[in-house]
Amino acid sequence: MNKFYYKAHSYNILNAIKGLKNSFIVHSTDTLNSLSADATSNEQIQRVIDFKQRKGPFSIIVNSIKDIYKYAEVNATQLNIINKVLPGAFTVLLESKKSKLSKLVTEGSNLIGIRIPNHKFTLDLIKEFKRPIITTSLNKTGEAPISNLKKVTKIYPDILIFDDEKERHSIGSTILDISKNEIKIVRNGDGIYKP
Repeated sequence: MNKFYYKAHSYNILNAIKGLKNSFIVHSTDTLNSLSADATSNEQIQRVIDFKQRKGPFSIIVNSIKDIYKYAEVNATQLNIINKVLPGAFTVLLESKKSKLSKLVTEGSNLIGIRIPNHKFTLDLIKEFKRPIITTSLNKTGEAPISNLKKVTKIYPDILIFDDEKERHSIGSTILDISKNEIKIVRNGDGIYKP
């Protein structure tokens, strides 16, 4: 392929980390391909904003349910819901709390979207990077997300890509607002919620 295209495999994690330290990357997940950047870096998130031509808020990907407590207020009722849906094709919205995240993540919202994908490469990346990353679909505002990452190299030849080579026909994660101890489905996506 080219020097910007890699397989989404554990032996390429260090390349992905280098990419996150310098800019943003694109990688496969269990739903839509993700345009991701260091969630603690104003500079890297601004690059995503410039690329997508829109501001946040952006959801973040963390490695474990334990990590959610660093960025959001979680009570026992919410934890019970989280344990049912994550890891998986869901984003949960919770009250954000003061943390090391860039203010560009929440863009003034008191809620934060959190994902733990059921996707080995993504979880391994977060574990090794030791910081959360923002996640947003790979498209400019108003355009359809790109599902085939091999096509990205032709459209955007300078973007660092990590591809698991599974073309998903995803509509994105299901977004659940659980910030008020009840479940409000904000967007139906790939995840099917069963109470």
